[in-house]
Amino acid sequence: MAATDVTPLTLLGAKPRLISYLRSIWARREFALEIPRAELAAQHRNTVLGGVWHVLNPLMLVGVYYVIFGIFVRSDRGIDNFVGFLAIGVFVFHFTTKSAQAGARSIIGNEGLLRAVAFPRAILPISVVLSEFAALLYAMAAMFAIVLMTGEEPGWTWLLIAPISLLQLLFNLGLAMLVARLADHFRDILQVVPYTLRIWGYASGVFYDPLQRASEYPFLIGVIKANPVFLYMHLSRRALLDDAPPTLHEWGVLTGWGIAACIAGLVFFLAKEHHYGRG
Repeated sequence: MAATDVTPLTLLGAKPRLISYLRSIWARREFALEIPRAELAAQHRNTVLGGVWHVLNPLMLVGVYYVIFGIFVRSDRGIDNFVGFLAIGVFVFHFTTKSAQAGARSIIGNEGLLRAVAFPRAILPISVVLSEFAALLYAMAAMFAIVLMTGEEPGWTWLLIAPISLLQLLFNLGLAMLVARLADHFRDILQVVPYTLRIWGYASGVFYDPLQRASEYPFLIGVIKANPVFLYMHLSRRALLDDAPPTLHEWGVLTGWGIAACIAGLVFFLAKEHHYGRG
């Protein structure tokens, strides 16, 4: 056998190179896409309404938040279309919430599969985020319907929801891989994640306008605008309610957050690739 025909040995347990790892994920893309299809179908399989719950869950949140914050707390002051404002905030933030929670369970909930089948482990957090993205597409129909019923007229800026959602998808992929590794090593993270996300949502302005509240504190404006979750909600609201597209700077910030989070999450997750599923 010629020397050039010998396949070099790979150190067992060594961290794979990023480019090779991405290629292995792409080679198994059908597997990665099949998991979210099955997950989406199984989530509400034993319920009467089935997949309708993908829309009903955020709709019920809109109703609850409207009663609490629109009627009793009166956080709707200064907001012309509070119902539409609230619906957009809930649906957009729900996507990040569900992605993070599903990502945290993606590794520890599939230890049997990890021990039985060899595949890039990142496929699991990636697939659950894709599943939540598919659910978001159904939920968006309800979001658009609410905005229309509250008196808004569609414009070309409504089309900008597509690229905004795709950039949020990139961010959520990175977030899911981050919490997937953390939860695999520290199971208590599963108890912390829901409360952390709730605080994050409150700070991001799901049911109020943080820029309006911070008008007396200019030093907070930059902090608020640096929050990616706030940006996804704020720019979606502007596109649907104010017919105002994001500025070039805002597009740059959104793109930077999406790409940086996705790469950082993947690198962080990849560092422990050979430890997942070993208990």
